[in-house]
Amino acid sequence: MSTRTRLRIPFALGFLVIIIGCLVLSRLLPGLPERIPAVMDAPPIEITTEIAPSVDRSATIPAPLESHSEPTPPDPESLPPTSPDQGSVRFFPELENDELRERLADIAEAGHRPLSYRKAREAMYWTIDNRDDAVTTVYALRPTPLESGQWPRQQDLNCEHLWPQSKGARGMPMKTDLIHLRPAVPRVNSIRSNHPFGEPVNEDDPSTPWHIGSDEHGKTVFQPPLGLRGDISRSMFYFSVRYREEIDPRQETILRSWHRMDPVDERERIRADKIESVQGNRNPFVDNPGSVDRINDF
Repeated sequence: MSTRTRLRIPFALGFLVIIIGCLVLSRLLPGLPERIPAVMDAPPIEITTEIAPSVDRSATIPAPLESHSEPTPPDPESLPPTSPDQGSVRFFPELENDELRERLADIAEAGHRPLSYRKAREAMYWTIDNRDDAVTTVYALRPTPLESGQWPRQQDLNCEHLWPQSKGARGMPMKTDLIHLRPAVPRVNSIRSNHPFGEPVNEDDPSTPWHIGSDEHGKTVFQPPLGLRGDISRSMFYFSVRYREEIDPRQETILRSWHRMDPVDERERIRADKIESVQGNRNPFVDNPGSVDRINDF
């Protein structure tokens, strides 16, 4: 027997064994042939593709961002007037006129500790109107160096009575009531003299913050600086109520307009607090500016 024949016999036997093994397995696993066709014969999966509805792209485009630039400030003249009672208390809201005057007089008098004229001026020069060792005068707005404890030279500073002494502030405690006292340049204080406050028709010197001259009725009047007109008006209303003194009608009209034009500010409140710490009482028209409009005649 040749070598090639000897090699073919084992190959044929192995092939025969494989065939027999397949037959045996087909008997032992009769379901196998059926499973394969079942999978192969399964109906094909139907794949459907939905077409998305058309979209209006103009609706999906985001709106442009709003500008964050600062808005244009409104014209101050177009704004409504500020309420005089804004940020303040309201005394006796049910009262008006004479009844309100009397109750406010009680408030103005409560706690008042009258000072000597020397002590009142010391408090004014060294504490109440002294800022960083300088005193700014009421009419000329001139800062005058003055350390606490130092008495001013007579030609530099003196004491102005907003309600003139010759018109009812000469006695006590009116003369020393700090609510209507202010440091002043002596020359300007003399020019004001006892003239009523008002608005001159022609300014005597446009370069000064104060003015004196004739009003539309030909009467000599004195006009204080713009930023202090409301402060001065409320001091005059205080004096009228506290000491039962009358303000002449023309002057009262001017003071009322200044009161509304120049409302109470933080500087005026601080001054009121300092006066209270020294003298013990307060100006009710600083704490409740709206009371002015509820009194028809000072």
